[in-house]
Amino acid sequence: MKCLLTILALFLAISANVLAEEWNCFRGSECGVSKATGLPVNWDAQAGKGVAWKLELPGKGISSPVIVGDRVFLTAAVGYLEKRLIVLAVDVKTGKTLWKRQFAATGSTSCHPTTSMAGPTPVADAQGIYALFATGDMAAFTLDGDLKWYRSLVTDHPTVGNQVGMASSLAMGGGHVVVQMENVGESFIAGIDPGTGAEKWRIKRESSSTWNSPLNVKVNGKDRIVVQNGKGLSLIDPANGKEIWNHKASLVPIASPALLDGTLFACGSPFVAMPLDDKPGKILWESPRMGSRHASPLAMDGRVYGVVQIGLNCLDAKTGKEIWQQRLKGPISACPVAADGKIYLFAEDGSGFVVKQGGEKPELLATNPLGESISATPALLPGKLLVRGDKHLWCLTQP
Repeated sequence: MKCLLTILALFLAISANVLAEEWNCFRGSECGVSKATGLPVNWDAQAGKGVAWKLELPGKGISSPVIVGDRVFLTAAVGYLEKRLIVLAVDVKTGKTLWKRQFAATGSTSCHPTTSMAGPTPVADAQGIYALFATGDMAAFTLDGDLKWYRSLVTDHPTVGNQVGMASSLAMGGGHVVVQMENVGESFIAGIDPGTGAEKWRIKRESSSTWNSPLNVKVNGKDRIVVQNGKGLSLIDPANGKEIWNHKASLVPIASPALLDGTLFACGSPFVAMPLDDKPGKILWESPRMGSRHASPLAMDGRVYGVVQIGLNCLDAKTGKEIWQQRLKGPISACPVAADGKIYLFAEDGSGFVVKQGGEKPELLATNPLGESISATPALLPGKLLVRGDKHLWCLTQP
């Protein structure tokens, strides 16, 4: 009996970790789609209805929360010209800050007013949290907040940066932390050793301002990284940095790609769908009906969803044919996320839209104001929606 209880406890712990690890990077491990259930439809932030907790943030940022186990990790920037960079850990159950670490920026802090030095979303695993800032500063901590290593990419590459602010998030693959550093200066993609911070490989890239984030995928059971910029898509082996193929296309340099059943979807002029394989494939279809610049698309259950100027578009994933369009008041910069049969979108004014997934016609289930501006993509857990606002981190639940 004791052995059975031990096995059961271990199973529950592993199950919880698997669910948590779905959201250990930008948009989670499934490009914004989660298996989480029990998520809220309605909340009233001002009345506290549907709010499990809220945490006042120590500084600015548009990076998204990431989760490992029972901890939420977030970055922020404070002080004169945002020269103090912060990584913090929060208890997912209580909203209590568990630890906060800060260090000084070494790179330029120039950026557009709508972004921040805490623009890139960190990535995490069981061994630590890895954070990159728009200044080119990069640091790794254990889950308990001990410093593992620190690097100043602008010290190693002095021309790195742009005047608008960098925001490409980190990914993990092939045993490395993958950095997409495409900018007006020296541009590259690099694989960083998560244990030491040493650069293991680097691919030189053409200098161009890029804010897309690398995407970790599996191709024939092997780790691969998909990289998008304004000129196309590349597939990279993250174990050694070898570029497997490069597909030229006119794509947006902000929104990142999505993946469903072996097909890649990328925003551009036009929106494109192409097979994902170690050999470059032909375009499956193109569509002018998905004109998002900032928000990355969602792909699930045979549909592709994308933020457009007037709301949310739903296309057939196999043909690109438009199925429906839901009008929503924007602008919307945060990427949509989905779980439990619902799609969650947040406008910059804090309006939280809940749209029913699927169907032959659109169905807006609720519009819930949060009371502060939102540009960061939310994170999902069973029964919890974690939303970073301009001033707070919110944990929303069923009332």
